[in-house]
Amino acid sequence: MEDKLKQIIKDIIKTNYDIELSDIKLEIPPKKEFWDFAFGCFVLSRELKKSPDMIATELGWLFSEIDLIESVSSAGPYLNIKVSKGNYAELFNRLYKNKQYLIWVRNKISKTIVVDYIWTNVWKPLHIGHMCTPNQWQVIINIYRKLWYDVISDSHIWDWGIIFWKLITAYKLYWDETKLKENAVDHLFDLYVKITKNVETEPELEEKFREEFKMLSKWNIESIELWEKFTKESIKSMNKQLNRLNIQPDYDIWESFYEWLNIPKIQNYPDLKYNMDSIVAELIDKNIAIKNEDWSVWVIFPDNTKLPSCILQKRDWTNLYFTSDLCAIKYRTINWDLDKIIYFVDVRQQLHLKQAFEIANMAWWIEKHNWEKVELFHAYNWFISLKDWAMSTREWRIIKLDALLDEAELRAKNIILEKRDDIQWSELDELSKIIGIGAIKYGYLKKSRDTDVVFDWDEFMTFEWNSGPYIQYAYVRAIRILEKNVGVNLCVHTDAWFEFPEEIELIKLINSYDEVLEKTAKTNMPHHLCSFAYELTKAFNSFYNSVHILSEADESKKQIRLQLVELFSLVLKDSFKLLGINMPEKM
Repeated sequence: MEDKLKQIIKDIIKTNYDIELSDIKLEIPPKKEFWDFAFGCFVLSRELKKSPDMIATELGWLFSEIDLIESVSSAGPYLNIKVSKGNYAELFNRLYKNKQYLIWVRNKISKTIVVDYIWTNVWKPLHIGHMCTPNQWQVIINIYRKLWYDVISDSHIWDWGIIFWKLITAYKLYWDETKLKENAVDHLFDLYVKITKNVETEPELEEKFREEFKMLSKWNIESIELWEKFTKESIKSMNKQLNRLNIQPDYDIWESFYEWLNIPKIQNYPDLKYNMDSIVAELIDKNIAIKNEDWSVWVIFPDNTKLPSCILQKRDWTNLYFTSDLCAIKYRTINWDLDKIIYFVDVRQQLHLKQAFEIANMAWWIEKHNWEKVELFHAYNWFISLKDWAMSTREWRIIKLDALLDEAELRAKNIILEKRDDIQWSELDELSKIIGIGAIKYGYLKKSRDTDVVFDWDEFMTFEWNSGPYIQYAYVRAIRILEKNVGVNLCVHTDAWFEFPEEIELIKLINSYDEVLEKTAKTNMPHHLCSFAYELTKAFNSFYNSVHILSEADESKKQIRLQLVELFSLVLKDSFKLLGINMPEKM
């Protein structure tokens, strides 16, 4: 319907003003209960050299006697349009007849996207800050896959540098086999904290760190075995927690993979052809980087980029994570026929990634056939903080992610027990996981990633308004209605007619689902999908409270309203699936 209306507007403008518009943008007017769409006349104002208010008035006269349109009205620079109810009947029938296409994946698109996210350390447990990039990342992955792109996800893990040499030293000095078996990452974290404090009073430990680096660099068997143990256990621990959030990376390619060619692979991904040293040598050869007298290697950017210089390699020939990121770009572009790499990394990495992207561009790593380029996009997020407590990873004041998820499930369990005294314990455990984890995921994802988020239990765990439990409850209400009418033959009605605005609003939102998915993917902003789920839920609750469904005496009207409930439940569940949030069958 919207496409049809856009074409009508194009035709009227072409016929009366001899202007061809390539795209027509329709907006939702403030008083959407009275009007369905609004067309802004600003672009025509520039062409016709008239005020947009005058053009809106003129267009209002030209829209008379068009079957699709019931009425129009100019409001300043906008032309408000109300579509006739008969067109909504036609739209509803088409939606219901093809309801499976609302939730099926789309036609295959021959484009490949790599998503880079999380950037955790092998020794550090996931904490509340890791609610950010993995959850944002998974939503975009899910949507792109629904739109049928090829998507490769890689959790870029830090396991190199002085941190790792300190960890090996601490492990050899203080390790506890029992604690290691109980929780490897927690034990490694405790070891790291301990040796970081001890080095302040035992400066001779610094020499041990350098010795461990040399041993690992020379392929010492014991050092390699420790590297494998630390990395495997860290990945295992990380993915165990990410699985609770419905997050599953394809690969966990660590930073040290790009350091040399012989390091053992834990997963099945392409072999490395160019390591960090060869990347540095290539950039020097192409006059992109320069080697200084002290043997350090730098990149000085052209003035027009307005980027500060950066170091690629230290004077002792050790590489930095900057170098590993460049190596990862080349690795991905030569092994996967890419169209785009999306980096879900926090806002502090903006300059770093701008520099890396510029170097990749100058080195021609991202050039494709026909002068196209691989798009490099930084989908940055701001920070998450607690309502009444400042976190500091440097001072070890953090809330671990597993503790946060446990607390969410416990709070959900207590709320459920307050509302229901007939629930079985097995059902209670499962329901508390769905509601608790869903509440904190939705509470975070509903915020735009370009704003700071304050984690507030009272806001996230409520069953009111814009919250995960509120939306989940509406879904359960919808499927309860349908369960009471099992066996009723819900067929397509050619004479469907709608007398209530709440019905039409629900149809309009359901019909906009594809557009919302496209917008969310295009902007890499998951909060757009959350906003849609909330608006859809509000529309359904208004429909439920204003329109007779089960008590409707007219059987034809009852069937049509049941069909509308079914469409709502299908789309809402699918939107939450894309958000990585499960839907309960009972509450």
